[in-house]
Amino acid sequence: MNLNFGRHLWKGNLTLKIELLKLEDFLERLQKSWDKAKKSIKIAHENMKRQFDKKRRNPQKLKVEENVWLEANIYSNRSSKKLDQKNTDLLGSQRILAKENFN
Repeated sequence: MNLNFGRHLWKGNLTLKIELLKLEDFLERLQKSWDKAKKSIKIAHENMKRQFDKKRRNPQKLKVEENVWLEANIYSNRSSKKLDQKNTDLLGSQRILAKENFN
């Protein structure tokens, strides 16, 4: 009995015939795949934007120097509620000082 530990002593003819593409054909296929990838990315971007915008309401057209009324609890990054500024100071009528874009 001859054990070979999973190695095949004779592997047979391992040559494969593959057809080499012409450079023009290869470049054409590559360009098509790039175009398809760009189109897929664009569609995915539009879908993500649509899903994101579903939960966002239209921003109010507020201008600088207008007064707004705040009626919500505003939290700061303080580690303790005891050290936090009183929320009542921030509630009520407030003036818009500047417009900032966080895009």
